[in-house]
Amino acid sequence: MNKTNSILVLLLIAGVVASVFTGSVSLSEIDNIQAFSIMLDVRLPRALMAILVGGALAMSGAVFQIILKNPMADSFTLGMANGAVLGAALTVVTVIPVVFAPVISIILGLLSLAAVLVIARRLDLAYRPETLIITGILLGALLSGLLYIIILIFPNDTANIARYMFGSLGGANFSQVSIVLFLTAVSFIILERNGKVLDLLKLGDIRAHALGVNVSVIRPALLVTAAVPPLVAISYTGIIALAGIIVPQIILYIKPMAFRPLLKRSILIGGLYILIIDTLGRTIIAPLQIPTGIMVMLSAVPIFIFLLYKRILVNAR
Repeated sequence: MNKTNSILVLLLIAGVVASVFTGSVSLSEIDNIQAFSIMLDVRLPRALMAILVGGALAMSGAVFQIILKNPMADSFTLGMANGAVLGAALTVVTVIPVVFAPVISIILGLLSLAAVLVIARRLDLAYRPETLIITGILLGALLSGLLYIIILIFPNDTANIARYMFGSLGGANFSQVSIVLFLTAVSFIILERNGKVLDLLKLGDIRAHALGVNVSVIRPALLVTAAVPPLVAISYTGIIALAGIIVPQIILYIKPMAFRPLLKRSILIGGLYILIIDTLGRTIIAPLQIPTGIMVMLSAVPIFIFLLYKRILVNAR
């Protein structure tokens, strides 16, 4: 582990400690048993989930941007997040047990991705990045519309569904943390072992194929591998947008690097970013809590505009 990654790990540990001891409830004003319960059962799983969600989103974004040759590709811009949230919402208003929410979210999220890829290819044979993103945003809007209809039909469940729409880490528990951790770890191992393949895909399909990469097989396999962890995370937390775009792009803007170091750096910075944002969201106007998804949007949009501006300048040269 290099020096920068070691520092990021230490910052993550310090961030978890600070998050556990920070909140709307002052630990000094309650007895030790209550304080211990709040720290261990409420704040610790929330902090760990923040790190995992940020890491999964950033990891997925880094892979999608390479495979699809699109710096603005992630689970949100490709409609997957909306599909995953719709799947989770269906478990709230139907007889489907909530325990199956991750499975339904994975299925609808992957179907959304497949639909975006197919529609974009049919609309534009050149498969330009802007066509892919526009298609993803439009499909995401369509899925959001379906979600609003569900809210109208089932008004009594509006509060639960709204949590998915705005993205919240409240209610995270160690069971959810364990599932997301396992899937993220498996995905990371697979993607890290295919680091050379992903570097070759940067060169283009023809050159990658000439160098021994079975592009038609490896591309969908790696897309699914990268998509599953954030889809499951989203099924628990709701939509947390743009983190998957800005983290890898900021890293590459500061220092271009191969895929493997980019993957590790993205996970660490993504986890730290969401941890900080979530802690701020639940403390700056305590006892009111700003949903994590809202906090991420407020902080990410300026960065997103900055990246677009820099990209336009580079293309104009």
